[in-house]
Formats: sequence, structure tokens, C-alpha cells
Amino acid sequence: MRTVPVTILGGSDRKPGSLPESGAGLHPLAAYKGAAIRVEGRPLVSILVERLNASDGFGPITIAGPNEVYAPLGLDAHIVETDGSVATNLRRAIEAHQRIAEGPMAVLACDVLPTTEELDELRRDFEEASPCALWFPFVRAPEDRGELGVFGWKPAYQVGLPSGETLEILPGHLAIFEPEALRLPLLYRLCDAAYRTRNHSVAYRRAVMLRMVLLSLLAQDLKLLFRLRLPNRTLTILKSGLRIAHQLRAKRLQLQELEDLIGRIFLRQHLGELPRERGIRYPLVDMVSLAEDMDTEEEARALAGEVAST
Repeated sequence: MRTVPVTILGGSDRKPGSLPESGAGLHPLAAYKGAAIRVEGRPLVSILVERLNASDGFGPITIAGPNEVYAPLGLDAHIVETDGSVATNLRRAIEAHQRIAEGPMAVLACDVLPTTEELDELRRDFEEASPCALWFPFVRAPEDRGELGVFGWKPAYQVGLPSGETLEILPGHLAIFEPEALRLPLLYRLCDAAYRTRNHSVAYRRAVMLRMVLLSLLAQDLKLLFRLRLPNRTLTILKSGLRIAHQLRAKRLQLQELEDLIGRIFLRQHLGELPRERGIRYPLVDMVSLAEDMDTEEEARALAGEVAST
């Protein structure tokens, strides 16, 4: 099993994010969390790098973030200098990967802390699902949300399975994907919109995402029209996105339907008819650590112990 290059996204929220009503009373973080959050005196990112290096499935390791923040930590990882939005940092990470390698890459948030054993299990699961354009695990939410402790305020989403079972899921914070297979400009725009509206309602997120991508989609369709090609990109992507939002709000979204609709949005046009098992895959895992990203001071202290100023 070959290792997959992995980039830790080490950017910072410029200001504290807003929280939904379920997060009332908590204090949102605004920091370079990989460096500011410390576990037994060590920066969180140093433990994450250590666990990735001990894993059999990931490497080499890159951190996408400001050199002045991460270089002094002396980590066994390459640093890609970037200090912008989530989309900007992701773009820099992908461009750096494409300059030196082909094939899949992984991205991982800097504020989650899966164990080495969990990382190995995730890598094996990806190997069993390969080849696919994008592999992004969802975490089964515990039936008793109290088990999540201070993380229990995070929004969960309801999806249906082929078996007829319905369950709640939490987003994981690891993705493995083939950059060449995806519509990257659209991915960057939606990444910014998704991050800006994280922890908000489906209706609010839908409105913001529509505003951010509509003009871009129309411009792409005009280019297709000038080339005498069918200008169907706007209609296909908007229909798929609105379908996802509607089904989520109605609590009728099927996991396989989500994979198919996301494929219509993000797969490059010549790959849009890939067999579904080679397109977008959303496996279900029971690794709560993958969903416990640290958006608040309370979460950081509960999991890590302390938050330093940076």
C-alpha cells in the first residue's frame, strides 16, 4: 500500500466565527489553531505530524500555513507558505502537490487529533474504495449526543442508507482526492462559502453559496456558448445543489443520492459519467475524533488543555 501525500491546512480564522443557538455561551476561537492549541505544552500540530509520520499510509507531510508561525516549531514536515482564506490555502496546497507528484493527495484540518491507529484504518478504507475521484468520510453521530460533551452543539445532518436506515452524521475533517478529476475553480469558491457559513442552517448556507457561485457559473456557460458547445453547466450545478439543500431540509437525503449529486457538481465534465463507485464516495466511520474540530475555547480546553496566544 503506497502512502498518500497529506497536507495539513494550518490557516487561521481572522475573527471569531458566529455560532448557532446550540453553541450559545461558548467562545469561538480566532487563532492559528495548529500552533495556538497545546496538548501537555506541545502545539497540537506537532502531535498531528508525529502521528501522521508514525502512520503507514500517509506521507510526505506538508503544512499549508504561514512560515513565521510553523517554521519555529521545527516540525518534520514541509511548509507551503500561505496565509489566506481556506480556498487560497487549499489552492496553494494543491498547486504544490501537482508540481512534484501525480495521483491522489489528502488534506486534513489542523485542529482534529485522530490517533495513528485511526489514520491507518482510514488509509486502508480508502485503499478498498479506490479508485475514486474524492473520498470524504462522514462520522456517525452518537445516539446520545451527550457523549460528545462540549462538541455536542455541532450541527448534524440526517441521511438515508440503502438498507432503509436513517442516521445522523457529522462531517469528518479528512479528504483524499484526485485534483485532476475535480472542477477546482468551483471547489475553491464553494470551500470559502462552506467555511464562511459553517455551523449555520442549511437555508442560510444555500443562499450564500448561490450568491458566491452564480456569476462564475454563468460566465463559464458563456464561454461554452462562444465555443458552440451546450451551455448547461449553470443549470446542472444549480439543480444539483438545490436538490441537496431541499432533501437535507426535508430530512430525505439518501447517501448515494448525495454522492451522485456532488459528482454532477464537482467532477470535471469528461468524468461526469463515471461509474458511481469511481466518482464521489462518502464512507461512514465511527471515529468521533475526526469530527471534533476545535471551533471554541471550551472545545480546545476539553481536548487539548490550553490555548496559547499567537
